[in-house]
Amino acid sequence: MHKKQLENHIENDDYFGTLATVLNMARQTLEKDMRGPKKNWHIKLLQSLEEDLMFLQENYKIDKK
Repeated sequence: MHKKQLENHIENDDYFGTLATVLNMARQTLEKDMRGPKKNWHIKLLQSLEEDLMFLQENYKIDKK
């Protein structure tokens, strides 16, 4: 994500949700394309990160220092 895009998401209070969406797309790609024993570990990690980011999106706001 480019700095300007990130700034726009922050101004619209949609930063964590946007990152969660990107991780969701990466997880879906892994589910389709990845094989082997590490697949489930990677998928669970991405799901956990998505959940954490959605929690932050629903409960917190970024303020510029």
